[in-house]
Amino acid sequence: MLYPRSTLACLCALLLGLAAGHAADDARSLLVTQSPESESTVYFTNLEIGAMLFYNSGFYGQRSVIANVEAGYIWNGHDVFDRSQIPAELGVSSAVTQYVADASITPEYDFHATMVGHVLAGTGYTTENGGQFIYDGSDILPFVKAGIAPFAELWSGAIATSFSSEDIGSFSTTTESTLTPYRTFFRGINGRKADVINSSWGGYDPGANADTTRTIDALARENSTVVFVVSAGNSGDFPVSAPGSGYNNITVGSVGGTHFLTPSDFSSREAVDFYNPATGETITGVRAAVDIAAPGEDLFLAAYLGKTGSLASLTDVVQDISPTDLYFLRQSGTSFAAPIVAGGIGLLKDVVHYYEENGVPISAYTLDTRVVKSVLMAGATRTEGWNNGQTDQNGIVTTTQSLDYATGAGAMNLEKTADIYLLSGTRDVAGLGGDSISAKGWDYGQLAEGGANEYRFADAFTGQVELTISLNWFTGTDFDENDIGQSLSFANLNLEVWQIINGALTNKVAESISLYNNTEFLRIALDNPGEYAIRVAFLGMIYDLDPSANNTDYALAWQTETVPEPSTWLLMVFGLAAAIAFRQRAICIQVSRR
Repeated sequence: MLYPRSTLACLCALLLGLAAGHAADDARSLLVTQSPESESTVYFTNLEIGAMLFYNSGFYGQRSVIANVEAGYIWNGHDVFDRSQIPAELGVSSAVTQYVADASITPEYDFHATMVGHVLAGTGYTTENGGQFIYDGSDILPFVKAGIAPFAELWSGAIATSFSSEDIGSFSTTTESTLTPYRTFFRGINGRKADVINSSWGGYDPGANADTTRTIDALARENSTVVFVVSAGNSGDFPVSAPGSGYNNITVGSVGGTHFLTPSDFSSREAVDFYNPATGETITGVRAAVDIAAPGEDLFLAAYLGKTGSLASLTDVVQDISPTDLYFLRQSGTSFAAPIVAGGIGLLKDVVHYYEENGVPISAYTLDTRVVKSVLMAGATRTEGWNNGQTDQNGIVTTTQSLDYATGAGAMNLEKTADIYLLSGTRDVAGLGGDSISAKGWDYGQLAEGGANEYRFADAFTGQVELTISLNWFTGTDFDENDIGQSLSFANLNLEVWQIINGALTNKVAESISLYNNTEFLRIALDNPGEYAIRVAFLGMIYDLDPSANNTDYALAWQTETVPEPSTWLLMVFGLAAAIAFRQRAICIQVSRR
């Protein structure tokens, strides 16, 4: 039995949290939250994660496709998906344009997928706000409909063969019912692939060795421009399970509290297992599975109450025609943290697609999952109690853990991520080796076994600098004759920071050297001024069942503590200000959570 990644503990809690849209000022929502000090004060969630910078410059995800795969379909009849008021000249599609399920099942609309769809791309375009996301502190109604990427095109996939009538929200699947939507969305519809796929469900597979987990990993490697985002789960101090226990994805934990920096108690956080197919050995509890975190508490989300899906057995609740203006209040779970990250990726890729449409030169690797994952992690904000196991080993800051078990690299910060991804002085150095680099940036590189690439900062650091670095690569997966994923190789890459003296890498100051992750991560303070370099080394293979796997491609991203002025970054990105109706917004609010 599989479960959605939300904390709907019982029917009573679900129904007590149901309200009509006109009663919205008694609730928190995705785009607005409630102050713990005042029940009548509301704040924007999207502002805290940095999404407002995109909206203010006309980027709402309209060039991106976001797919969602879980038990049932997104019900696009809710008011949050109404795009009828959007002017045709904006070229925005209807909310859900594709529905995909295996021929063996009868897909159904479901309440959980509908809530997740709201987070991803609830439209929020109303006559009250004219599509402009400005809040003056009065009426929140114009904003409760908006998701993170409100103009993105949605694709919806369903995998459930049946829904439980006893355990609300749980469902059953088969291997084929699960894999059909993933194969379709990764490989494309009419020649177009999804930009990002979100999933907010999970089952038990801590070793990431189930057919479905391996196949999704293989699909992600085969289709490297399609980012797979998945929720970590809500089991608290227990391991992340499938498909979040996989390797070639972005697994998302939940945060709440003031400024969304407190790990949620329910968010799964314990280490997962490592399975070695060459030896048949499983090493338990050795791998950090959570990559990043995002808000996942007390959300105000679209309610589907039709007679299908998980709520179908609740005859006193469901209706022949579901109301279009009802919302579930105070919904929490990693189910909603994951689509916040997926929506954020939709915004990032929207800008890149704009580049492509307007002939702005970009690297061929800009849309690669390893690049997107690395810049998100390098731009993340340190969460409360963040600890990736860094210790001093003979004067070298060392981690064999790589990531914080609860929040990975930290809380998603789209403002810092955009600075690294779109604005930095180094956006993929020439070739696939190292080079001179700016204070923040990213690179797509390649290494042969036993090799190393050096990245030397062009300018010496003149004072104390906090340096954050993320390194990601894919595990070697491919398909068998039945189109099921096989784990064939696992490369061991190390991430190092060196001080340069007299032109040579002389003093190693930090290293991330986990054995069983395909991510290395460092967040360190460089106290001594001077010249520094990042070094990526390919030590060898943990296992190798593929003789042709000679090289490993990777993405590296980094930043110093310097942060650009939020009001100017997009103008600097484009150099195309005349083509964009840039509108500076005066947003005098802050975000607060319980």
